Amino acid sequence: MFRYGKRLGKLFAVGGYLPRILLASVIGFVTGLVAVAFHFSLGWATYVVRLPWESAGALPKWSFAFVPMIGGLVVGLVIYKFTRTPEAAGQGTDNMIRSFHREGGVVRARVAPVKFFTSIVTLASGGSAGYEGPISQIGSGIGSGISRLFRLPKAMRGQFMLAGTAAGLGAIFKAPLAGALTSVEVLYREDFESNAFATSIVSSVVAFTVYIALVGTEPAIAGVPAIPFTNGIELLACAVLGVLCFPFSFLYVRCYDLSETRFARWKIPDWLKPAVGGAFVGAIILVFPQVAGGGFGFIGEIMRGLVPHGLFGILFLLAIAVAKIVATAFTVGSGGSGGVFGPSLFIGGVLGAMFAGVCELLFPGAVRMPEMFILVGMAAFFAGAAKAPIAGVVMVCEMTGSYSLLPGLMIAAVMHIAFSRPWTIYKSQVLNKFASPAHRCDMDVDVLQVTSVGEVMEPREIKRLDAGSPLSDALKFIDLNCIYPVYDRGEYAGLLDMQAVKSTFLSSPELAQHLLVSDCTVRAPMLAETMDLHAALKVFTRIEIDELCVKDRQGNLVGTLSHSAIFRAYETLVSSNQ
Repeated sequence: MFRYGKRLGKLFAVGGYLPRILLASVIGFVTGLVAVAFHFSLGWATYVVRLPWESAGALPKWSFAFVPMIGGLVVGLVIYKFTRTPEAAGQGTDNMIRSFHREGGVVRARVAPVKFFTSIVTLASGGSAGYEGPISQIGSGIGSGISRLFRLPKAMRGQFMLAGTAAGLGAIFKAPLAGALTSVEVLYREDFESNAFATSIVSSVVAFTVYIALVGTEPAIAGVPAIPFTNGIELLACAVLGVLCFPFSFLYVRCYDLSETRFARWKIPDWLKPAVGGAFVGAIILVFPQVAGGGFGFIGEIMRGLVPHGLFGILFLLAIAVAKIVATAFTVGSGGSGGVFGPSLFIGGVLGAMFAGVCELLFPGAVRMPEMFILVGMAAFFAGAAKAPIAGVVMVCEMTGSYSLLPGLMIAAVMHIAFSRPWTIYKSQVLNKFASPAHRCDMDVDVLQVTSVGEVMEPREIKRLDAGSPLSDALKFIDLNCIYPVYDRGEYAGLLDMQAVKSTFLSSPELAQHLLVSDCTVRAPMLAETMDLHAALKVFTRIEIDELCVKDRQGNLVGTLSHSAIFRAYETLVSSNQ
C-alpha cells in the first residue's frame, strides 16, 4: 500500500505529470476566452471601420486607401509612445520563437494586451497580415504569465509558453491538432519540441472547445467540397505545384526581410514607420482590394467556383499573389502588428488556383476537380516558408474540414521544402535542439569537456574600441552584426552592447552625439582558448550573451566564440562517435 501511495504522490508533485496537464488546461481555458474576445472584437472593429464605405451615401472606394496609414499611425503611437512595448511590433510568432530560445520563456505581462489591441487595429484598417501571429504571441504571454505566477523553473516556462501558443492557434483556426503541432514544430527547421507536445495538445483542445462553444463549429474556411484523391496523375500535379511554390516563398521571405531591414535603418521615429508602411499598403489596395486584411474571404470565393480558365484569370491571380507578398512585407516589416502565417496560406491558395487554371488551359479535363489545388497550394506554401510540413498539412485539413487530400498535401509540402531549405519566414528559428540556447543543459558534459575553445573559435583580428571615444565616431565604422571589445586605459572593460547601440542608432541617432563608448559597454568576460567547451557554455548561460572574445595564454585577443559554434561542434562530435 505504501508503494502505491508513493507513486500517487509523485503524480501530484510539483512539476509532476498531472499538475502540468491541469495547468495546461487552465492556460487553454484562459487563452480560449481571449481568442473569443479577439474574434468578436476584430469583427466589430472591421464593421465599424468599413461602415462609411458600405452604408448609404458611402464614401468613394479610393478613399479607403488612407485607412491603413491611419491604422499604422495608431499602432505606432500605442507601441512606441504610450506603452513602450516594441515586442508587440511585427510578427508575433517570430517573437514567440525568440522568447523560447533566448529569453527563457519570459514574455512581459503588457505584451498580450498591447498585441491584442494593435493587431485588431492593423487588421481592421486593412493591413495585410494574419491572425495567427497576434494570437500565438498573446497565448504565449498568457502561458508565460501563469508559469511565473506558480514560480515554475525556467525549463518548464518554455513548455507552458508553447502551450499558450498552441491554445491560441487551435482556437482561432478551429484546428486543435494543428495548433499543437505548429507550436512544437515551428521552433526548429529540422526538429520539434517533443517535451511540450502533451501540454500543447491539452491546452489546444481546451481552447478549441471554449472557442467553438461561443463562436460556432463551422470550419475557418467553409464551403469546401469533398475532394477524393484517386490517381497518380493528381499526385504528380501536386508535386509540380510544390516545386512551383518555392520561387514565390523565396520572394516572400526576401521581400519581408528587405522591408524589415530598410524600415529598421530608416532614420525616422519608430512610431511613424507603421504609418508609412500603411500608406504603401493603401496604394496596393487601390489596385488589388483582395489583399486587405486576412484575405480568407477571397480564398472562399475562389473555392466556390471562381477557378480561372483563361490566360487573363491566370495573370490576375499571379498579380494578386505578388501584391499580397509586397503588402504583407510593408504591413508587418514596417512594425505593424500581425502575422505572416495567414498571408502564406492566402498566397499558397492563390498560387494553387493559378496552377489549376494552367492545368485546365493546357490539359482540359486531366484533373477531375481543379479547385483541389487551392488547398494543396495553401499547405505546401506554408510548410516550405515556415519549415513546418506536418503542421501545415494538418492545419489546412482542419481549417477546411477535409482530410481526403492528405496524400497530395504531403507530397506538395515535401517538394516545396526540398527546394526551399536555405530560407525561412521566421528568423528566430534554429536548425534543431543542438542549436537552441534553451537546451544548453541537455548536452552531454563528457563530450563538451574533451574539446577546447581554441579548437572551435573563429580566429580573426578584432577591432578594439576606446571607452572614452564618442559613440558617434565608433558608429562610422562598426558593423552592427559584429562584436567589439572595449578597453579603458589599456585594460579590457567589456563588450560594446549592440542592443543599446542599435536602439540608439535606429531610434535616436542624435543621442549618439552625446554618448561615449563606455556608456554602451556591457561587462563580459573573455574566454581562454585552453578552456573546455563545457566551462565556456556555463559562461554563456550565466551572462546571456551570444558571442564572446577569446584570448591566448599571453592575454592577446585571438578570435571569437559564439554559443551556436558550441552547438555545431557538439553535433559534430556526437555524430562522429555514433
